[in-house]
Amino acid sequence: MHIPTPPESLHAPRVEVVTDRLQVVIYLARNGSTFPEREMRSCESYALAFRWNVSLIVVDDSIHTTAPERRPMLQAALHRVRSRDADAILVPARSAISPIVGEFDEFSRQVEKAGGFVQVATR
Repeated sequence: MHIPTPPESLHAPRVEVVTDRLQVVIYLARNGSTFPEREMRSCESYALAFRWNVSLIVVDDSIHTTAPERRPMLQAALHRVRSRDADAILVPARSAISPIVGEFDEFSRQVEKAGGFVQVATR
């Protein structure tokens, strides 16, 4: 038995399927010699909940020694946004960028100027 295919509707709107998913860089700060496993899992779970792809995970050892603009690993995450290889930088807490509010805000503005955003993975 042959079942005919229904004709396309001229009245139903076409649904555009977007297959591209948001690309994020997870940026983590290492405290001492321990790997930030809990923070990484928290960010991965957050990204998964929003169906974001994690394009890179950066672990920085120099968080407490220098300002954000002097940290090569943080600047590498920003470069991924500038080059359009990532849409956002995902951090476990604002303090991963800087414990100083003004420094966090300035870095966030740089990311926004590059066309992305900084997202804090809230629990």
